[in-house]
Amino acid sequence: MRIHQSLLTALTAVAILWLVFFVNLIIPGDLRWYGLRPRSLSGLPGIILSPFLHVGIFHLIANTGALFVLLAVSLSYSGRLTAVALTIIVLLGGALTWLFGQGQAVHIGASGVVFGLTGFLVFMGICRREWRALFISLGVIAFYGGVFQSLLLVFPGQSWASHFFGLMAGIFAAWRTREFTID
Repeated sequence: MRIHQSLLTALTAVAILWLVFFVNLIIPGDLRWYGLRPRSLSGLPGIILSPFLHVGIFHLIANTGALFVLLAVSLSYSGRLTAVALTIIVLLGGALTWLFGQGQAVHIGASGVVFGLTGFLVFMGICRREWRALFISLGVIAFYGGVFQSLLLVFPGQSWASHFFGLMAGIFAAWRTREFTID
């Protein structure tokens, strides 16, 4: 995917998160109710919906920059691989969070996807054994390598499970797509 198209697609994805946030402010009810609730049948839709929902403006801001950059970088490498990786990250990372996440909590936010894209892009270079992918991996480590350290910290109100399982799903996506051709 060309860089212009990658940037536009990443910007559109981030704009959707902001649109959902502002729609939630003006409609009656609270869309955050549709977040991921572990081991609850009614929480299953949250596997797909939770990345679009945020606690507040600062939570959304915290996810926006990293998501935009990582998504643009991934799309500029390959739109096809990014689509497969995002599907794996959202579904597998979400399912594992649903299975093992903190009960009685509602897990929301795009940070699981951010961690997943970080894992995907870092391990893509190792799994694909191709110079361009390795260069991207090194760049992501340089700018977002702190993600790995942040897993050693647990903060109240943050979903450690979605961060961890998003990262693991991203690493799995890198391994799973290692022999896919790029577009």
